[in-house]
Amino acid sequence: MSTSVERTSGPERRVADPAPAPESPDAPDQPLDRALFRHVIGHFMSGVAVITTHEGGVDHGMTASAVSSLSLDPPMLLICAHTKAPTHAAVKRAGVFAVNVLGEDQEHLAAQFAGPRADKFAGVDCDRGVRGVPVLSAALAALECEVIEDVVGGTHRVFLARVVGASARDGAPLGYFRGRFGRFELAQDTTAYEQLRELVVHRTLPLDGSLDVDDLAARLRTPPSAVYYAMTRLIGEGLVGRDPERGYVLVPLDTRASDEAFDGRLAIELGVAASLPGPLSPAVADRWRRIAASAERHVRGGRITDLDGYLVAIDEFHDFLIALAENPTLHQVYRALSTPGFMAAALSGGGAPSAHAVDEHYEIIDAFAAGDSAGIARLLTLHNQHTKQAQHLGIRNAGGRV
Repeated sequence: MSTSVERTSGPERRVADPAPAPESPDAPDQPLDRALFRHVIGHFMSGVAVITTHEGGVDHGMTASAVSSLSLDPPMLLICAHTKAPTHAAVKRAGVFAVNVLGEDQEHLAAQFAGPRADKFAGVDCDRGVRGVPVLSAALAALECEVIEDVVGGTHRVFLARVVGASARDGAPLGYFRGRFGRFELAQDTTAYEQLRELVVHRTLPLDGSLDVDDLAARLRTPPSAVYYAMTRLIGEGLVGRDPERGYVLVPLDTRASDEAFDGRLAIELGVAASLPGPLSPAVADRWRRIAASAERHVRGGRITDLDGYLVAIDEFHDFLIALAENPTLHQVYRALSTPGFMAAALSGGGAPSAHAVDEHYEIIDAFAAGDSAGIARLLTLHNQHTKQAQHLGIRNAGGRV
């Protein structure tokens, strides 16, 4: 029997080559498509941390979500780092690192440590932990660790580490879900957002007055903190604004603002389409078609039967397109150009989806599956035009500015 040598953080060891596993008759002939895997695994919400270490007189740091507790006795955890990341190499050499768990208001730190830059620690207050490892002073929690063992899996290395120090403060964590950062929602926050959004979308609140948080909290029978949370989300959707004198106010429906958002998203979609190396695999195309079918189930006789269900399905259809680029930063920019709020307000005002909206979704998928670059660009542009026309009709019916 032959042997292979695996190099770890400890001494060299020899292990026997494992016997080949029996092939399952149900095993797929082709490996799972990377874009499909990224899309599906993105539905698992995780926390966000900054991994820091100190090696060769230099501080290193990177944003990571692949962190997990491993053992209580002794206290151990594991982290995963891409083997091409500079911080990975520094942790490998130093043998120590800190996991800095970020709070819900620290998305800026996640972005600062996520990409390459000359000094990731600029403007960041740090304390010094085990063997000089930097620990972010403002982190929600911090765990100082010593590497016990490491192993390579695919493109990443898994570091198994013993926890030698830990601290935490009160607060809520920053979350990572479907390619973007966010916060873990409390049930009362979610309920308040859904109730307030319905009032805003259906224009049952005063159009020319301010929205008082305490009054809304009493009306919804929820704490003011939940209303503040709902207001923040509605501002992000473009449904509520913040006036310097009046405070929170409803945003009038405006075709110009709506058109700018849709055109911005179209530009990103066209860029993603142009960057793809070729046709989609049949597995990915089939997955996309199932998402398109979910929107179709919420339309009957040219009218929407379930507004929220329809908007979620439409959002997932376009999200899937952007996920094909495998670029989380681009995905965040795309989602920042939020259109569900515009669509919800316009459609609730008597608008209807474009008569060919669902059919166009299938045509777009077919063009991607065929690798038809010209057809993709034409169909995406046409779909954008039809969507904006439906928006204009809804805005007129809702009494917004035209």
